[in-house]
Amino acid sequence: MRGKISVLLASGVLAMAGACASGPAAAQSTKERLTALEQAVADLQARAPAAADTSVRLGQLQEQIQELTGRIEELSYELERTQARLDAVSAALAGGAEGADGAAATGGPVALGPGGDPIAERIAEASGEESDVALPFDPDEAFSYASGFLLRGDYARAEEAFELYLEAFPNHPRTADAQFRLGEIYLATGKNADAADAFIAHIKKYPNDSRAAEAYLKLGTAFARLGQTGEACQVFKSMRSKFPNASQPVRDRADLEMSRINCR
Repeated sequence: MRGKISVLLASGVLAMAGACASGPAAAQSTKERLTALEQAVADLQARAPAAADTSVRLGQLQEQIQELTGRIEELSYELERTQARLDAVSAALAGGAEGADGAAATGGPVALGPGGDPIAERIAEASGEESDVALPFDPDEAFSYASGFLLRGDYARAEEAFELYLEAFPNHPRTADAQFRLGEIYLATGKNADAADAFIAHIKKYPNDSRAAEAYLKLGTAFARLGQTGEACQVFKSMRSKFPNASQPVRDRADLEMSRINCR
């Protein structure tokens, strides 16, 4: 009996010894796992600001792309407009005497369509835009009315009045002068592209007008202000060849402009 007890005691001691031996190893493994988890959390926390910065940067890049896309569209429009203007200049310098619709410019009354009086319709549109420009129905009175704004230096109203005049009286004998004055208003207010278009229209529609040579001069000036010196020089040279008997002030001004932009 005493021998059995001794054996049991020996077995218990051995078991306790084994447990004591394995305890530190298990604790060490758990500590290592906890340390690894803490490091992983730290890594994730470190990556979060970087991800936020990346998101902000992507947003900024998208805004820049949208801005550049808009700018490209604007430039494409300007290029198309410039090309159309150059085509019109080439046609005008070739000596075409027809209007924009392909028919020779002639005098005559305004053709009334189904909509009624075009003057009243245009004035109504202007009134809807809260404008106080009220063009008279008589073409001569309307011309004097628009010119009055110009003489007073009221370029905004003069511009609107002459634009109305061109729409209301496209075939009146004074329309050529109205077209020319509208171009001068655009030049005076720095709307050089609009000025170029206005003088191109004058040259095409009214090649035999008394101010045709001056229209070439103004067109060249508009091109020069737009930085299109090649086109400006071409227009000035055409003016000199087409109108050798132009007034001295017009010829002198053309020579001055050609010298200023170094025409060859």
